[in-house]
Amino acid sequence: MNAIENIRKPFQLSAGDTIGVIAPSSPQRDDERLRAGIGYLESLGYRVLEGKNLWKRYGYLAGTDEERIDDLNRMILDPEVRMIVAGRGGYGATRILEQIDYEALRDDPKIILGFSDVTAINLAVLAQAHLISFSGTMPGVDMWSDEVDEFAIQGFLSALTSTEPLGEISSSEEEGIRPLHPGNAEGHLVPANLTLLASLCGTPYMPDMNGAILLIEEIGEEAYRVDRLLSQLWNGGILKHIVGLAFGAFTGTDPKRISVDPLPIEEVFEEYIRRADLPAISGVPYGHIKGKLTLPVGVRARIDGTNGKLELLESGVVLK
Repeated sequence: MNAIENIRKPFQLSAGDTIGVIAPSSPQRDDERLRAGIGYLESLGYRVLEGKNLWKRYGYLAGTDEERIDDLNRMILDPEVRMIVAGRGGYGATRILEQIDYEALRDDPKIILGFSDVTAINLAVLAQAHLISFSGTMPGVDMWSDEVDEFAIQGFLSALTSTEPLGEISSSEEEGIRPLHPGNAEGHLVPANLTLLASLCGTPYMPDMNGAILLIEEIGEEAYRVDRLLSQLWNGGILKHIVGLAFGAFTGTDPKRISVDPLPIEEVFEEYIRRADLPAISGVPYGHIKGKLTLPVGVRARIDGTNGKLELLESGVVLK
């Protein structure tokens, strides 16, 4: 694991800035959704630059590795581009981590935003460029509908434009954030998809998790697979070095097999919370859900496992 020192922040997003849209993972399920999402970004006052390979398809990938990394690095090297956003997640980001121009990102820090599979890029940028990036709202997923979710968009704008501390996280759900294990701690927040986080164990693209508050989410994984992923984090030392654990949404986890009795996923969580013995909460509005937050990866945060709170103590961007 690479130590995180001298973490840098990108400049805040301002009206008229250029946003580069790329597809570092899978192609769009429906191109019209991404076109609508791009139109929404333009309606907010931003200029959009499409990657030249944005609409490519290569099986389950949005173009070959060479095409996808070329779009990403072109956006990194373009001084006019102040934010790079993935149209959607899917699969494939781990294949291009070695080719990302981290040195150029250090020289010209800019906002990088994605979710799900883009977790791999978020973590690699933190580990290799020591740069805060963002995990959350994407144009081809969250901005294409006629009824764009206001909670998600407000979180998106606050995270990328405000230089003030982002403060306590709230939830649009009635149940809200819930305490799981008592205690308080401060550390750098690492929001991540559980599968992608586990896939980076033992690689140079896993940031130092010592003193981190880990926030995890997942989709489509049954309890036994979530158990395996969490055991990998335990055996790899991740859960032994963090100071707090937060659970976002785990969707599509209902068991599909009938050969053996399933174990409730809540009991799986309880086992690893018991082992880690640290402040823990659930119900954070982060995951493959409508109304997810956009969160900076690497900012200082505070977790309260007694009262069920998560507070971001700083912004993820700096004043231009």
